[in-house]
Amino acid sequence: MGKRNIYKDIVVVGILAFGVFFLAGKGKAWLQEQKTYGMMVQSGEELTEGVRKELQKISGISRFEPVDTVALQVKMGEYTLETEVMGVELEAYPLKWEKAEPEIRLGNTLMLLVGKECFGAFLDGHGYSPTKGEIEKWIKGYAQLELTVADQEGRSKKAKICGILKEPGGKMCMEKGQFQEAFGGVGQVKGGYMEVLGAQNAKKAQELLEGAGFQVEAL
Repeated sequence: MGKRNIYKDIVVVGILAFGVFFLAGKGKAWLQEQKTYGMMVQSGEELTEGVRKELQKISGISRFEPVDTVALQVKMGEYTLETEVMGVELEAYPLKWEKAEPEIRLGNTLMLLVGKECFGAFLDGHGYSPTKGEIEKWIKGYAQLELTVADQEGRSKKAKICGILKEPGGKMCMEKGQFQEAFGGVGQVKGGYMEVLGAQNAKKAQELLEGAGFQVEAL
């Protein structure tokens, strides 16, 4: 019986291992190009119809959902928050819930979806933020909190919180129909939610948008 060439075996195993890793890498890259990537796109000013049409030309874009925003002052007890509230399609926008009511009932009272990080941004009359204990208490009993919101034209409305958002954690949202009914005259479209097919297309889209002055948050 001939003597086994161990060096030949090592070379063969090495080639096979390299082939497996190479094919695995190719497979992973292929899967990344079949995946859809979401991102929030935000501008400092209202998007014109022309800009929206240009966004639709981005390579690999599968959809763009415009998001209405309005600058509001939100009051809760002795605390106040100056922020922007977004009007979104609840079924289309990628919300991640921390807590939520089993049913959102829309009526004359505005129903807010509040990112969990928003509570720490409230300030009292002396400019102090709430304590950690106060924030925990608010989040635990969010459905009982009573708020008042006022737009830049001074229109004031009562509001309740119908859900706490894990993402976007630093934003407040409303159902789009109720938003447009309440703030249709003063709301602006400054951005929206975009989906792009393929990792390379998503990377190029983010670079293109940021180069044009947009803020882009990958989701």
